[in-house]
This record gives sequence, structure tokens and C-alpha cells, in this order.
Amino acid sequence: MKMLLKELAKVTVNVAQAGLVSVASKAGYIDFPVPPNSSMRKTSSKTITHYYISGIRCYLPIATMALHCGVKLDDDISILDFGCGVARELVHFQKFYPRPKYFACDVDGTHVNFVQKNFNVQCYKNEFKPPLRYDTASMDMIYSVSTFSHLSPPDHGPWLTELCRVTKPGQFCFLTTEGRTALRFMKNEFPDRSDDKQLQETGVLYKEYPFMAVERGRRYKIPIANVGLGFTGSYGNTVLLPEYIRSAWPASGFEVIDVIEGIVDHRQDLVVLRKPPSS
Repeated sequence: MKMLLKELAKVTVNVAQAGLVSVASKAGYIDFPVPPNSSMRKTSSKTITHYYISGIRCYLPIATMALHCGVKLDDDISILDFGCGVARELVHFQKFYPRPKYFACDVDGTHVNFVQKNFNVQCYKNEFKPPLRYDTASMDMIYSVSTFSHLSPPDHGPWLTELCRVTKPGQFCFLTTEGRTALRFMKNEFPDRSDDKQLQETGVLYKEYPFMAVERGRRYKIPIANVGLGFTGSYGNTVLLPEYIRSAWPASGFEVIDVIEGIVDHRQDLVVLRKPPSS
């Protein structure tokens, strides 16, 4: 009964927010699709304002670096948003660069439903493990925000290899990670001095979210209430030092062009990867 009441409470909040958004949209105060409140909260946005502004803070460094690397965002290219969530970055990419053909995927079907209904993008629900349904060398650019900062390190390699497969030779993949800058905000997740020692020795820290074991086993009557929807493997907080990324990630087939610390949403690092032209 308690769980059902929790689910109904989330639905009630979603309905209330949808009503307010409808009024605000008609009055001209909101001109972009707004996700359900429950979905925004699952992607770390408690308010509509934060959803929009944090989307800009994530999108802008990626778009700027893509242009710097020679990605032709004003042309008819193919771009994949991997782990798209509720389109926090996609809303800005499509607004300012409408010519590319956009693709998106996510493990959470409720997120995918929202994106399919509100954006001009081919979006589908992928599995927690590779592969993706896309053809080899089919994407001119891939970006992913706050995905590799939550996957466990053993899952990084297979996904990096898969993203490399999908990327066209000579083209780029932009991924965000948690590093030294983010660690300052994560004292609750990594409170022990032994964590600092491990990070310095290995370049990696990972702790699964405590609630994931419970959420994976629950069956909700209302899917939007399940914060672990689609996560069939380990999922939590991951910190990676740039030195580790430069050493470990080229095994996927990508070249690590740069790791720009703390540039994404005032917190995350931006990893610039390139698939060699001869691949």
C-alpha cells in the first residue's frame, strides 16, 4: 500500500505540473517540451528552470568543442545522443542546429516515450549492455552526458568499443565524466580517506547506489515511479581521473584527444574521443 501511494503521489505531481506548463506555454512563458516531474527528478532536475539551464550548461561545451574539432553541425550529418534521458541537451541541439539528423537512445522506456512524442528524432529503448541497433560507422558525431559517470568501470570498455563501432572513421565522440572537480561535490558518496588513496593509486572510484539492489527487484504498477527502470546491471557514482582515461580508454579503438576538466555544467569533465581515419 505504501509503495502504491508513493506511485500515485508522483502521478499527481506530474498532472499538476502538466497543467501549469500548459497555462505557461499558452501565455508564452515556456516554448520547449517539459518532461514529467518524475522524469526530470530522475535526471537530477527538481525544477523546470534547472532542467533548461543545466541543459544549456551541458550542451554548450559539447557544441563548442565539436565545432572546434571540425564537426559540421550546420550540415546534414547524423548525431547520436547516447543515454538521452529526457532530452536536456537535445532540446538545445535541435533548436540551434536543426539540420543534422538526430538519433537517441536510453534504457528507461519512460524517457524514450517522452522524447519520441516531443522531438524530431529517431529514439528507441536500448538494453543495459551492448550492442546498439545502429549500423557500423553510421554516426558523424556521438555525445553522452552523465552516462559514463554512473556506469561501473567494467561496463565502460564494452560501451566505448560499441560507440567506436558506430562512429564514422575520423569522427568524434564527446562523453562527460566525473573527475577532480566533481569530487568536491561528492563528500557524502566518498567520505573516507581510503577513497582518496584508491583514486590516486588506480585513477578510479566507484560505488553503486544503495537503492539500486531494491529498485531492480521491484515491479511497479506505474512505471514512472521506478527510479531504476532499465538498469539491469550495476549503476552508481563513478570518478575517473584524466590520467586513467588517457591510459585505459584507447583500448576501445578511440584516440583520446583531450580531457577538459570541470567544463560541463560547472562540474563534469568533457572527454573528446576520435575514431582514427583508417579504422
